[in-house]
Amino acid sequence: GGIDSSATACIVSSMSHLVCDACKSGNQEVIADARRIVGDDSYIPSDPKDFTNRIFTTCYMETVNSSTQTKERAKNLADQLGSYHHSIVIDTAITAIISIFITVTGKTPKFRAYGGSECENLALQNIQARLRMVFSYLFAQLMLWSRGLSGGLLVLGSSNVDEALCGNMTKYGSSSADINPIGGINKTDLRSFIRFFRSKYDVSALDSIYEAPPTAELEPLHEGEISQNDTEDLGMTYKELLFYGKLRKINLCGPYSMFCKLASLWKDQYSVTKIADKVKHFFRKFSINRHKMTTLTPACHLENYSPDDNRFDLRQFLYNINWTWQFRAIDDEADKLNKKAE
Repeated sequence: GGIDSSATACIVSSMSHLVCDACKSGNQEVIADARRIVGDDSYIPSDPKDFTNRIFTTCYMETVNSSTQTKERAKNLADQLGSYHHSIVIDTAITAIISIFITVTGKTPKFRAYGGSECENLALQNIQARLRMVFSYLFAQLMLWSRGLSGGLLVLGSSNVDEALCGNMTKYGSSSADINPIGGINKTDLRSFIRFFRSKYDVSALDSIYEAPPTAELEPLHEGEISQNDTEDLGMTYKELLFYGKLRKINLCGPYSMFCKLASLWKDQYSVTKIADKVKHFFRKFSINRHKMTTLTPACHLENYSPDDNRFDLRQFLYNINWTWQFRAIDDEADKLNKKAE
């Protein structure tokens, strides 16, 4: 129901269109592969929705923190793309896991909205994401069997390169998969792809998805409405992340050199002190979450600032998150710039 998972689904649908086009032109190799994959020696893909239904299963995993709008958006997109779609409720599994913790410790964790600490709030979000990963693999292994078919399915990821860069994902959670079609694509480009796909294939369900605010929907709703927002969770916008990612990887900037560049680029948008705070915040997030890159799902290398540890970014994954020298240098430079502006 969001941009990322919808983009992954649309990439699969794009493939189905290409397969059907190739089969119509008589490509025997593609026809043979399609028959082998669907297990039907007489099948020739001609309808992208039909082919998508045979090879692609989607599942909306609802909790008490999920909105009805997102659920409806997911179903509408699945209907228009043709995927074999299910909507399930996983609250009983989440409650069962948490009840074990309560039994062992005698402590009941609460969401921040109900008076819980940041530690409790994060743990309750992460268990939802991790159980979604477990259900994804269960369905991937057994869904074809349940339909009377042989074989198994690959789990597709839907976490973008910007989320990896700042660690806005759960390790071994719903970002974990066999392959991630969008793992090397930034949020800005994904939104452009959604617009392109909507126009090319007339998928009207993407309109509401494009307009919806980005959210993980892992915290309690407020009067039935979404209370969580990615920008607030991150403490930065996706547009800002684009700058941080390119400056860090492509321009080889550390905290101090990044601040110096952004102090010039953003001088008409923010104060020098604000820019300094933003750079420090990004590097704290990056360094705290860097360890997550060691288990990142394989993805195509489509963005030059990909932080993928296994393939494209071989920097260390343990950092001193205080960045003592660098942050002090930023403060000194910010003081100089502020005095010069006075």
